[in-house]
Amino acid sequence: MAKVKLDNKGFREVRRSAAPIVTELAEDVAARANSMAVTKGARYEAAPAIDTKEGCVALVTTGHGSQPAVKAMVDSAHHNTLLKAMG
Repeated sequence: MAKVKLDNKGFREVRRSAAPIVTELAEDVAARANSMAVTKGARYEAAPAIDTKEGCVALVTTGHGSQPAVKAMVDSAHHNTLLKAMG
């Protein structure tokens, strides 16, 4: 069996360069969640990807404190909307 040595610096650079793709995926999940929402007025949002030490990460969220955000929290709690939107 052959030994494989990873170039960790290069691997991190590749993971961080994926931010536009990760943001697009988060926006797709948010759009699916919005189309699946049962609670009227619920609104899910996608936050753009940010770089971390390990790579990049994006977030799909119910938002913060606004009326559509509260409705999205209730919707996701009762119907698992965010989980279902992930596929």
